[in-house]
Parts: sequence; C-alpha cells; structure tokens
Amino acid sequence: MKKNVYGNIEDLLVHVRMVTPTGVLEKGCRGPRISSGPDVHHLVLGSEGTLGVVTEVTLKVRPLPECRKYGSIVFGSFEPGVAFLREVARQQLRPASIRLMDNEQFIFGQALKPEAGSLLAPLLDSLKKFYITRIKGFQVDKMCVTTLLFEGSQQELEMQERSVYDIAAKFGGIPAGEENGLRGYMLWPSHLRRRFLGTVWLTSAGTSRTCFAKSAVLGEFLFSPWFLAV
Repeated sequence: MKKNVYGNIEDLLVHVRMVTPTGVLEKGCRGPRISSGPDVHHLVLGSEGTLGVVTEVTLKVRPLPECRKYGSIVFGSFEPGVAFLREVARQQLRPASIRLMDNEQFIFGQALKPEAGSLLAPLLDSLKKFYITRIKGFQVDKMCVTTLLFEGSQQELEMQERSVYDIAAKFGGIPAGEENGLRGYMLWPSHLRRRFLGTVWLTSAGTSRTCFAKSAVLGEFLFSPWFLAV
C-alpha cells in the first residue's frame, strides 16, 4: 500500500528458501544484482505457495519515517481525478500512497462514517456539503476523492504536499482534510475483504483506457499512477 516509497514485495525481498517435493529451491548467491537469467524469487512469489513451503525469508527494512500525514482531495467527477493522477506521475512526485476512489466508493465511505462525537460536527458537515454542492457546484452522484499519505522528513512532507495540492487545484480539486484521508486510506480491499467481501478483483490500464476499464470491470477499481507510461 506504500509501494511508491518502499517498493513492492519483490523489491523488498533479499532471499527466500522454499522446500518443494523434489528438494530445496533458493538462490545460491545473495549479491545485490545478478544477471543470470530468470529470477528464482519471481517464481516463488508468483506461485503463491502452490509449488512448495517457504521456510526462510530475508527482507529489506527501513527506519520508521520521521513524519506521517494523511490528506484527501475531492474532484467533481472521475475524469479530472484521473488527469490529476497522471500529472502527479508526470512530475515524478511520490507520496507514500495516492489512490483515486470513484463515486461508488466515495458514497460507500460516507455511509461508513462514524457518528459525530461533537454537537458542532453535524453543523460543520452541513456547511462543508453546502460549500461543495452549492458554491462549487459538485454533484453528489459524480464526486470522487483521492486519498493521500505522505511519509518522510518534515521538509519532504511540506514539499510533497505543496506540489500535490497545487496540481490538484489546476484540475478543480478541493482539499478535504486529514480525517477523510485516513478514513479513505483504511477503506481498501484488504480491509474490506476481511469484513464484507469475499473476492477483490484488481486491474490496471493506461490513462487513455482508464475510464473504459473502470466501467468494464466489476468490483474494486485500483489506480496507481506509478504504473502509467507517461
């Protein structure tokens, strides 16, 4: 979920040992880079336990980030959200996590919002809704949201935040706060699957095919700008 900074599991894996019915499968050398053909690690990861039992794993570790901050941005519809993500990728900005949720997920997330603990909270929510829908002209049945997670030093966070929110403004995005960012970050297939869903389908597509893929694929729509060719 934070691959933009830390990489995928194949980037974190240093060594793995798998016991199969015919013997032990592992690399004989643990050098940082080996040009020896197909990578055994990819075979082990891709098999997902169907070829044997993993008995030993060595992973890269990193110090905990100095600072962590969530954020969120509301867009009037899905298309400007896609354009925003593409521009973030083009400028090679790398928040730890950045995800675009479509209107269905946006509404679902609002339905799961816990009851307000303050008497002023409903009033503030009404004012926010009035601003978004009446003043900015966003339609509730078309809005989508991008959730953000920034990690790193304080200086890195400030630079990333400023750049990302400046780009969002160019595409009509409105900052929606840290609380919504945290709640949206937790509204993710791995969490939902344990509570509500049985299976989650993931797909990927270039920006020119993104909206088509969204309408064609049932279930969760995963969009990561770092996979785009821009």
